[in-house]
Amino acid sequence: MKISVITPTFNSEKTIARNVESILNQSYKDFEHIIVDNLSSDKTLQIVNDLYKDSPSNLSIISEKDNGIAEAFNKGIMSATGNLITILNSDDYYFSDDVFEKIISAFKDKSILFTHGNILFVDEFYGTNIRKPLLCDLSQAMPYNHPTIFVRRELYKNIGLYVTNLKYAMDFDLICKIKNRFNNLDSISVYIQGNPIVVMNAGGTSWANEIKSIKETRIILKNHKLWDKKANFNYLLRLLRTKLKDLLTLAGMNFLVEKWRKRKWKV
Repeated sequence: MKISVITPTFNSEKTIARNVESILNQSYKDFEHIIVDNLSSDKTLQIVNDLYKDSPSNLSIISEKDNGIAEAFNKGIMSATGNLITILNSDDYYFSDDVFEKIISAFKDKSILFTHGNILFVDEFYGTNIRKPLLCDLSQAMPYNHPTIFVRRELYKNIGLYVTNLKYAMDFDLICKIKNRFNNLDSISVYIQGNPIVVMNAGGTSWANEIKSIKETRIILKNHKLWDKKANFNYLLRLLRTKLKDLLTLAGMNFLVEKWRKRKWKV
């Protein structure tokens, strides 16, 4: 099985080398790396090409203007030739060199349509921790860690691509579409336990726009007819919690947020 890794980039010269090296160092070598570049003006593409100089057949570059990250995701998916597709943002990288091997092993079961796992979330301000998937109901939050998800190519054919008018929670919308199509997500997915799959740094679009992201999930749940009293309660709770976090941070009490997160993620 071939793995297609899609990486959207825009002026990513500070982080792209670590991203690429984590893919090149994988022990499983049947992969392609699709760089979807939004016309970077820095050395992003030069760095990528230099790193792939000994294995150019593993690299594909799409360099053109796009209208947001969801469109970049879709461009990569439509050009992918692999049996399995995953998205690794330019400031993220794989935790270990055997990630692809673990993924391939899980997909030997033909009933499995996607896999997911843990994230090492690096946050110098609120504290670094390992984030396991919440595995919760969609009315509560995103149940999976999107950067760790690997999907069978045919799943996109069944449910469609990312919605391009969403700016922050397009991954949540994708899971809602899968839920509406298959209902029992546990029967078509595998949780890769143990070491993290991906190392993710704080400061991404959805993290920097947390309130906007939460509000977008409300629209998504309503669009998929998954909105109810429970969803409304959890939505208000998430807004309150996020605003409280911001207030504590403004008051210089971010250590309380760090303690709460350690308890939540059982660090």
